[in-house]
This record gives sequence, structure tokens and C-alpha cells, in this order.
Amino acid sequence: MEVELDRSMVDFALFVATHELMHTLGATEKYDAAGHVLVPAGLADPDQEPRYPQGRAEIMARSRAVAEGSEVPPESLDELAIGLATAREIGWVN
Repeated sequence: MEVELDRSMVDFALFVATHELMHTLGATEKYDAAGHVLVPAGLADPDQEPRYPQGRAEIMARSRAVAEGSEVPPESLDELAIGLATAREIGWVN
């Protein structure tokens, strides 16, 4: 299969590839059936005070939570993070 990407799509393509790679390491989805971020597992920094807006998107959550029940897709790779729940699943922390 071949896919053509323009420069504006590179970060998104790398985000998707990384998300899928994390599955091969044991990471689970951090969003619900409707695609909404699961709280707290889907937050990059669940202990942040105040909790919202999150500065980064958890790689397995697909979006960055900006308010309770409100999220936006990441705009660049700089906005992505591996949260504690995902780090545990892939064996980075106990």
C-alpha cells in the first residue's frame, strides 16, 4: 500500500504510527467508544492542578483534554506524551 502525504500531514502520520506501535508493546486505548478521552488514564498529566487544560495529549488517547468533556486533536508531535498508565502497560515503570 502506498500513501502520499504532504508536509502538513507528517506529524499526524507519525502520531498514528506511534500510537499503533504502542499497541504492539501492550498499550491499550485511553479513549471511550465515542472517541472521548478517558479520565484519568487518558490524560498526559492526570495529577496536574488545575486538571484542565492539559498541555499535552496522551499518545493512546488521540486528543488533548482542554476542559472536562472537551478535547482537541494534537497539532504537532510536541504535544504528545506517554502518560503514567501507558508507561506502566509498556513496562517503562512499575
